[in-house]
Amino acid sequence: MNLEEIAKSAGKLLLNLKGKLKKIEEKSSPSDLVSEADYGSQSLIGRLLEENYPDYEVVGEENYSERNLKEGKIFLVDPLDGSLNYVSGLPFYSVSIAKIENGEIIEGVVYLPETGEVFHAVKNEGSYLNGRRIESGDNKLEKSLVVTGWPYDHNGTLWTYKAIEVVNEKVREIRILGSCAAELSYLAAGRIDGYFEIGLGPWDLAAGYLIATEAGAFVSSISKDSFDLELGEVVAGKPSLFKNLLKVVRSVK
Repeated sequence: MNLEEIAKSAGKLLLNLKGKLKKIEEKSSPSDLVSEADYGSQSLIGRLLEENYPDYEVVGEENYSERNLKEGKIFLVDPLDGSLNYVSGLPFYSVSIAKIENGEIIEGVVYLPETGEVFHAVKNEGSYLNGRRIESGDNKLEKSLVVTGWPYDHNGTLWTYKAIEVVNEKVREIRILGSCAAELSYLAAGRIDGYFEIGLGPWDLAAGYLIATEAGAFVSSISKDSFDLELGEVVAGKPSLFKNLLKVVRSVK
């Protein structure tokens, strides 16, 4: 099985479990949820990856323990990105799988089970949506639709309130959708123009980063000029507005 097929298998499991959950737990905050859907999806993805890619270690959100991502051959998995949406019955959530070799993301898949959309990228080979090549396109900052998200910690939430106020003055409008991997994929497809968020895990970012950049979007960390998967922060945008969006986000204190 290839990565697209594995992601679809997990998506089918999520659809089958939706609305039937027997146990929902809180992790770091009331909005940071985990259920048998997360665990079941991760278990299925892990088993299928181990069967089809035995040379790779599988690291998932639900068993992540500060593993050094810059060494070795790894699959970094978010089995259900958007758990709060999923539990609430909202259709915006995704399955994310990234293939990493010695710190370089070389393949990424993001699957949205509710729409059947598969975003896929291989390093230096472009980004695709259901087999069709996609590009992020261009737009002006003042006419842009920008997305952000809520971190789970109090200080991060306060920063995000300030960022929304500052950024919203420079753009057409801001949305909060609830799945980092899907949002970066939407940027790749040109559906949104920019995205910023803090308090993320590397599993949230990895596949979406490759899909966005292979579609021509620019992606960076906030606190440094390059992208660092393990910093848990991101600014991304269409090339024509990226520098201006980055400048505005960095002005938030």
